[in-house]
Amino acid sequence: MTAIKNSSDLQILFENSDWLAVNKPTEISIHNTEDPQNLLSLFSQKMFPVHRLDKETSGVQILAKNERAAQQLAGIFQSREVLKIYHGLLRGSLKTPTGVWNKPLSDKAEGRKNPQGVSADRVPCETGYKVLQSNKFFTHCEFNLITGRQHQIRKHTALEGHHLIGDPRYGDPKFNQKMAEIYKTSRLFLHCSSVTLMGQKLEATVPTEFSTLMSV
Repeated sequence: MTAIKNSSDLQILFENSDWLAVNKPTEISIHNTEDPQNLLSLFSQKMFPVHRLDKETSGVQILAKNERAAQQLAGIFQSREVLKIYHGLLRGSLKTPTGVWNKPLSDKAEGRKNPQGVSADRVPCETGYKVLQSNKFFTHCEFNLITGRQHQIRKHTALEGHHLIGDPRYGDPKFNQKMAEIYKTSRLFLHCSSVTLMGQKLEATVPTEFSTLMSV
């Protein structure tokens, strides 16, 4: 991964006086002060994350430049007026090429032993998926994040028995270690490729690691 020293090293996808969208690299958290570096610390002015990609997830991340814009954009996200498309590589081959996963999930960070979380905490969730490419080892999927629960795509794929490649929380540690040894990559293969809001589509190109892994 290219070293990120300040905001000028980030790919800016869109910017106006109220907010901007960046292509967040993998392994950079949004605001975790325990990390040696986080996304908000890269900017000279105070920023407000409108939504939050996981540290391990790359792609479109929107930041507001003031509280008024942050509240407006947060309301748009909560009203489900936003189309969020992700790309991910899954372990194994999915039998059904399209569908919607709707198992209820906890809106908390869980673990591989029980991705759904305790039953009392589970809330409705929907993840639409479409297979783009598949072989006996991996499946490249496009996801429509219909609801926005914590780790939703990661949990739903794990519950289907096809966890995301490189997922340190919901994946198989031995499999992930084997992947890292063979293919020299340990990233989580999940990327937010586009966010459409207020009639504007913001796109972040899917990293080349995805096509490279599918071509082996």
